[in-house]
Amino acid sequence: MNMDQPEVRTTFSTPLGAVLATAGVAIGLGNIWRFPYMMGKYGGSAFLLLYILIVLAFGIPALMAEYALGRHTGRGPLGAFRMARLPGAKFWGGLLLLSIFMAASYYGTILAMALQRATSFTIAAASPGQAGSTVAVSDGFAVQMSFVLITVALGCAVTWLGVRRGIERASRYGLPLFFLLFVALIVRVLTLDGAMEGLREFLVPQPKNFTGATVLAAMGQAFFSLSLGGTFMVVYGSYMRANDSIPAAAIGTTIADLSAALMAGLIVVPAVLALGLDMASGPALLFSVMPEVFATMPMGNVFGAAFFFAVFLVGLLSLIAAYEVLASAAEHWLGWSRARTVAVLLVVQVPLSIPAVLSDGYIGYSDLIWGTTMQPLGSGLAIVALIWCIGRAKAMKEIARASRLPTPTLLFYWLKYVIPTGVVVTLAYGWISQLRPS
Repeated sequence: MNMDQPEVRTTFSTPLGAVLATAGVAIGLGNIWRFPYMMGKYGGSAFLLLYILIVLAFGIPALMAEYALGRHTGRGPLGAFRMARLPGAKFWGGLLLLSIFMAASYYGTILAMALQRATSFTIAAASPGQAGSTVAVSDGFAVQMSFVLITVALGCAVTWLGVRRGIERASRYGLPLFFLLFVALIVRVLTLDGAMEGLREFLVPQPKNFTGATVLAAMGQAFFSLSLGGTFMVVYGSYMRANDSIPAAAIGTTIADLSAALMAGLIVVPAVLALGLDMASGPALLFSVMPEVFATMPMGNVFGAAFFFAVFLVGLLSLIAAYEVLASAAEHWLGWSRARTVAVLLVVQVPLSIPAVLSDGYIGYSDLIWGTTMQPLGSGLAIVALIWCIGRAKAMKEIARASRLPTPTLLFYWLKYVIPTGVVVTLAYGWISQLRPS
């Protein structure tokens, strides 16, 4: 096989299937685990408004670029960069694959924690006389690793089934179920005493909160939550059919992503403020603060189980995307069968999760490297590969193909200059913030 020619690939069966699959990737822990505490840390409504604007201005064009690169080349990141003749294509593609491989291990660990918490709430709900209480998640290493094994095995099983039978089918059922569960949770949370008052106070715009730090934090969150990174969306773009509209898919994915983030905020923010808890408590907000919230509710175990199951469900779709990126690369470059690839992933990813199980600090530092840093970098590389290397004519033709929406000339220059500049500034600020003495 000529490695520099597009190959015939399995595609999503319908435009709706493509949007649901890509939305399933975008809607993950970035929306539910990270978004509420970022709001708490960076000024509530100021962060929210800037986040929405940045997702619309940067997220949609960047999504279109990643989809177009994948569909034009018919490959994942390594193959796409090579076919685009991106300088250092092997290095950059290999680095992005390594980042996905490493990020999947701690991401799967967080999902396992959500599943473990959902199971604990379910057990409590089924136990007589325990309504309104919670069961603590076991700290036993063996128990935690068993949930990691279940999570990784589920992700591998769906990946093994392939694009249509696995990814598309899981997204068709998983995403609607997630939204239904969250709608029910929003209705319940907004009826808590003090919830609406706390939400209104939290969302009152404060001009002092519109700072440079808030802008850059919102931009970083936009890339994180949309799963932009030159990996997931490039691979899923390669599975789009020639008659699928890339702008429509990007807009649909973005709307779903924004909706999920706002719904997560409508669950977490009113509930936490109604109890007088700290919105800026950081990553612990999901697993430490939210259980306290559900513990105070009538039927709190039922709602707690639904919440954490929804978190697990939608996060699993993102984990599957990570495995799909790796499976696609292994099939193309190593000649491995899909069954062999997922077997290797199962054998390797479970023990690779051990450091994340043993240390929260490991998760934080790993996410800084493989998530917060590599995702904007990968997205910037994908845009450079499409716009600078493949060229204006082919890039814009790919984006416009089968689309009824206009593709203005400004889009090309926005992708060529503005978004890469935003990526560089975001990365520079993020690392300076980390290295600056406290």
